[in-house]
Formats: sequence, structure tokens, C-alpha cells
Amino acid sequence: MRFYKNFIVFWAVFYFAVAIIGRVYTYKKEIFPFFRWSLYSKTPNKLVYPYVLVNKVGDSVLPKPTNILDLYSVHDLALTDLKLMVNNFYYDIEAFPGNKNAYQGVFLNVLPKDSEFTLYIKELDLSVEDYKETEKHHQVLNVKNNKINPN
Repeated sequence: MRFYKNFIVFWAVFYFAVAIIGRVYTYKKEIFPFFRWSLYSKTPNKLVYPYVLVNKVGDSVLPKPTNILDLYSVHDLALTDLKLMVNNFYYDIEAFPGNKNAYQGVFLNVLPKDSEFTLYIKELDLSVEDYKETEKHHQVLNVKNNKINPN
């Protein structure tokens, strides 16, 4: 039993020593696997979550706007890949604030031609204790027949 106590004490002392040495002597003031002092200070207070609602797929008009992630039988993409594509689509559109029609990326080819969908963003302020009440939805743009119509 004494071996285990010494083992735990040794590794605890080693772990904290590396954390303190990293804090004092390294450029970034941390050695990541041991301590991440700035983990929460670099988390943004405002969260922006883009999502796409589809109104029409090819010639079929949907009864209500449907999240593109729920239409996996149409696009045949993995959900994680599609989420990343939606995020990249939003950030690429934001890169062209004056001319959103300049976007020529692959996201316009996810759905069949003549499809209609709308890009929205959900914003949350995480600095407030009840952040759910700060939830706001904004429409960014519409896409009809692979043509971007900014709002």
C-alpha cells in the first residue's frame, strides 16, 4: 500500500511542478497537457450558430421549412461534414459583406438544382446567467435556383 501512496504523491508533485514551471518559464505561460490556464478566458461570450432551412428540394415543395441536417436522404452526406459545410458557407458569405453573390463554393451543389433554402444564424450571449433568453434568430440570405438573394 505504501508503494501506491508514494506513486500518487510523486506524480501529483510532478504534475504541479510542470504546471508551475510552465507558468513561469514558457512563452505562452502554459504547457497544454498539464494545465490550460487560459481555457475559459479564450471562450467567446457571443456564440453564433448558422443553420439552413430548406423550403424546396428540386421540384418538391416541402410542407414546412426543414433543417438541412434532417434531409440526409437527399444530400447523402455525413452530419458532421454537412455541419462543417454550413459553418464554412456562413463564414465564406461573411467574408464578402458587400457582394454575397461572389460566393461560388460547393455548398450550392449540396441540394439538387431548383432548390430553395434560407441561411439563418442563431446568436447567444453566454456572459448572461440565463443565456437562453438572449437567443436571437436572424435571416442572412435566401438561395433560389443556385442564386444568392441577400436580405
